[in-house]
Amino acid sequence: MLRKFLLLILLVLVSISFLPASDPEETLESLSEDAARSYVNPMVSAFGSDMNTGWFHQVPQGLKSAWSFQVGLVAMGTLFIEDDKFFDVTGKFSFTRAQAEELAQDFAGEPFFNELVNQIMRQEFELDISGPTVIGPSYDEADPETSISVNFEQQTITFTYQGETMQRELPAQSVKVPFGGLLEDYPVMPLAAPQLTIGTLYGTQASIRYLPSIDSIQEIGTISYMGYGLQHNPAVWFTEPLPFDIAVAYFAQKLEIGSLVEADAHSYGINVAKTFGGKMIHITPYLGFSIEKSKMRFRYDYETGSTSDQIPDIIHIDFNVDGKNKNRFTTGLSFRLGLLNFNADVNFAKYPSASAGMMLNFSW
Repeated sequence: MLRKFLLLILLVLVSISFLPASDPEETLESLSEDAARSYVNPMVSAFGSDMNTGWFHQVPQGLKSAWSFQVGLVAMGTLFIEDDKFFDVTGKFSFTRAQAEELAQDFAGEPFFNELVNQIMRQEFELDISGPTVIGPSYDEADPETSISVNFEQQTITFTYQGETMQRELPAQSVKVPFGGLLEDYPVMPLAAPQLTIGTLYGTQASIRYLPSIDSIQEIGTISYMGYGLQHNPAVWFTEPLPFDIAVAYFAQKLEIGSLVEADAHSYGINVAKTFGGKMIHITPYLGFSIEKSKMRFRYDYETGSTSDQIPDIIHIDFNVDGKNKNRFTTGLSFRLGLLNFNADVNFAKYPSASAGMMLNFSW
């Protein structure tokens, strides 16, 4: 189920079928919260960067009324960072039954074995967890570097068996979670969105990204996506015109995929542009600086494999992951030829990105 969910995050606005096949069991369902948070972080950062990319390719004029209407498609791509292909975190981890049996294998066959396993499952351990992230190497059974390792230090487990308190020492060992990255061969996180821009009224223009709710794969639920933004040119209030157009801007958007994931992104900043040429044929270089934030909320079930009535067989996981981009610098070029407008830009940030757009442009 969660493999489909990861796939849909990439495909929600464009239809690109490139993810490698993966057993649905070899997904986040095998990871408790701290490990899952580290595993998905690069995807969250790249996806959040995409959501904050490509919002503008011009700046509204400093006029009280200069109407224009643009509609088209914006494509974005964010580079994954090589250093984020692996993670190493000290965090809490709950062992599944199969993992607990592996930890207690020295006592297999003992009459108290089942109760020892149950006690391991009842506890939440503070452990070192390391391995590939979602953009790291794909799982290879022959290569231990391609699986996530839960490193268990030597510990004494206290439990009760037939009314007697017992203690058994478990040796230090490494428990493998048998899956690795899903996006090893793909250096870029792609995204695309339909966009509508209307302006200018008192130096202000509005942009909207929107898709009607989509009933996707039954296990995933409904996909919904909405974004909006405003740019305002304060020159509309000046008595003397400026040699270039300048605007303050704010953009926000939200994506929901069933009950599994919510993604939010926000940015605000200053944009500058200068147009050269006539009304129907012109070229516009543009620059921008923005402060941004993005996050994803994940909700899924961690299956423990418990056979005891005292231990839940499912633990509900719910956590947020923040994207790493905090600000960006944008430089780009827009070109209008008749009713068509083309643009491309690059964005310099922790997770760098680029975008390109094509718009039908009507103005009067």
